[in-house]
Amino acid sequence: MKSLIKKAIKFALPLQIRHSVWSIRQIYKKEGNFLRNLKKYSYVFPHPNNAIDLEFVNQMQKCFENVHFEFSDKFVYPYDPCVKRMLVSGYAPIASITPDYGKILKSNLAVIEAELSEVQDVNFKNIEMKMVSSIRYLCDRLIKTAHRFKEKDKNFFVSYLPLMLNQEPQTLQEALQKILFYNSMFWQAGHWHNGLGRLDKILLPYYMNDLVKHKLDKNGAKLLIKEFCLLLNRDIEAKSGFLKGDTGQYILLGGTDGNGDEIQNELTEIFLDVISDIHKPDPKLILRANNNTSTTIWQKSIDCISTGCGSPLIMNEAVVMKSMIDFGYRKEDVVDLGTSACWEPLIIGKSFDQNNPLDSVVAVRALNDILYNEHPKDFPTLLDLFKKQLASEIKQVCRDLRTDVSPIFTLFFDDCIEEEKDFTRGGARYAFHGMQIVSFPNAINALLNIKKYVFEQKAFTFEECVNCIKQNFDGFEDMLLMFKNNTLQFGADDKVVLDLTNDLLNFIGQVAAQLTINGNKIKIGISSPNYIIQSSCMEATLDGRKNGEPFAVHISPISEKVGIKEILDFASRLDYSGNRINGNVVDFILPSAFLKDSKKLELILRDSISNGIFELQLNVLNVDILRDAKIHPENHKDLIVRVWGFSAYFNDLPESYKDYLIKRAETYAA
Repeated sequence: MKSLIKKAIKFALPLQIRHSVWSIRQIYKKEGNFLRNLKKYSYVFPHPNNAIDLEFVNQMQKCFENVHFEFSDKFVYPYDPCVKRMLVSGYAPIASITPDYGKILKSNLAVIEAELSEVQDVNFKNIEMKMVSSIRYLCDRLIKTAHRFKEKDKNFFVSYLPLMLNQEPQTLQEALQKILFYNSMFWQAGHWHNGLGRLDKILLPYYMNDLVKHKLDKNGAKLLIKEFCLLLNRDIEAKSGFLKGDTGQYILLGGTDGNGDEIQNELTEIFLDVISDIHKPDPKLILRANNNTSTTIWQKSIDCISTGCGSPLIMNEAVVMKSMIDFGYRKEDVVDLGTSACWEPLIIGKSFDQNNPLDSVVAVRALNDILYNEHPKDFPTLLDLFKKQLASEIKQVCRDLRTDVSPIFTLFFDDCIEEEKDFTRGGARYAFHGMQIVSFPNAINALLNIKKYVFEQKAFTFEECVNCIKQNFDGFEDMLLMFKNNTLQFGADDKVVLDLTNDLLNFIGQVAAQLTINGNKIKIGISSPNYIIQSSCMEATLDGRKNGEPFAVHISPISEKVGIKEILDFASRLDYSGNRINGNVVDFILPSAFLKDSKKLELILRDSISNGIFELQLNVLNVDILRDAKIHPENHKDLIVRVWGFSAYFNDLPESYKDYLIKRAETYAA
């Protein structure tokens, strides 16, 4: 048995596919019988001597031969989490991509085959033709299974499935089924964080057609969409990355179209109602908000947020779109602005952008390094030294990527067939990858403390600052108290704080502008999911944070003295120009009592959009419930919390995340 385990680990570890190793480990932990449970999984390994693109289509064919189908009342979702495609050693999985399901719904494989027949690159043509054949094979298997096993609603499956690949849907049910079919294949391919895009926009014609022909009413549509969302949620554990719930399955709502007209419609309302009703952490919603977003949509969004599900995240589309155009995205493309798994902007159906593939840059590490080695004479000198060290940190983290290929994405993304290149090898229109800064608010507060207490008031020396870090503030409680109670805090409505923050943001942008990833310029942001992962081994910092304590979350206040209105006003005055567009999220925890006046909250949110915030996510938490949930998890099985760009069940989180959410809820409730 030991030799088999070693063999399995030997195969799994070099694949750089975090989830596969995690799955094997969890099987062993949960069930105890490694051999028995390993049989539940079908691992499709690549042949080491074949080209990576050929192996992709060979593996997909084998996957499609082995997937098990489960039919619901209205749909079939042919994703099988027990059939796993393993990556070629040394290649990272493709993550955080959103196909254009509007294009997929209109797709016709016969037309795609005709386009491929004109391709000059023989190898590319053969690979893509083989991918098309594999898709047809999977659909044929579905049809045979539907004939054999499905009785309820058999007519839908038997009549529609044979037509699905070669014609556009006519009804809402058909459209949702075609989305589920292709979405399942993207998951089966081993791609991660598969977004769903602007479903209220692309599904509207099918919904309206149903209404006109009296095939469906609003309640009927709501039932279909509810079942659709529950199917997407069904395999949430298998789809998740580091934490259960981190799937990247977002549905984008609202915003404007290419003519500047508002998208919001009945389907926008239905999706908000459904996510409120089913009370599941996934799929999640993102609202593209603007000055014309209606009161109805705002109130339904607030109602959805108030359930505690964490949806929707709010994106200020005018600010984000302008920033993307200034960075280098085409003006005609930004109308299809979407996000990566969480919040990082990209173009739906055109972007290969890998927006969070690297370790985050730890801003406070750069500052501590300066304190250990330098004794600057004044604050400007300290700031210059810090900038140089931070630049070094950014350059060390930045590197080129080596990613998987995707002949299946290549079929459906703009430009790939015309360019005769795989989606990840120059076929996609955009490949602007991204980086993240973590602990940025901590660094700002630490700098403000040094400025005030070391240089201006001369209350402490540099030696004392270094010693309090080394001693984790033991014996330096007076310093800890003063550092935490400095009136100048990140997020405060103060010119000194804002000027320092924007100065450092501008510097970070200048450094990033000198770097590339795979030959393309990069985006950078200050919203990182690594606020716990990368803080665990970080010593104390002069903002008052102790050894191993989590960093601040995104653009969020560390102190209870900064309220939601103040942090939103502060965030609206930050400079997001240039390359500083890779996610800039205000993260705020609302006490549940705050939601009693939803009209007041709507006004605050409207003002924040008008004033120029980038993005906003709200967590509604009751600190007493969180404390009780940690002690008595059996009484809170359905408690959902917002973790970073996604939500999860509180009971599924590691203890460090539970503790931090409780701590933040205590702070914000003060």
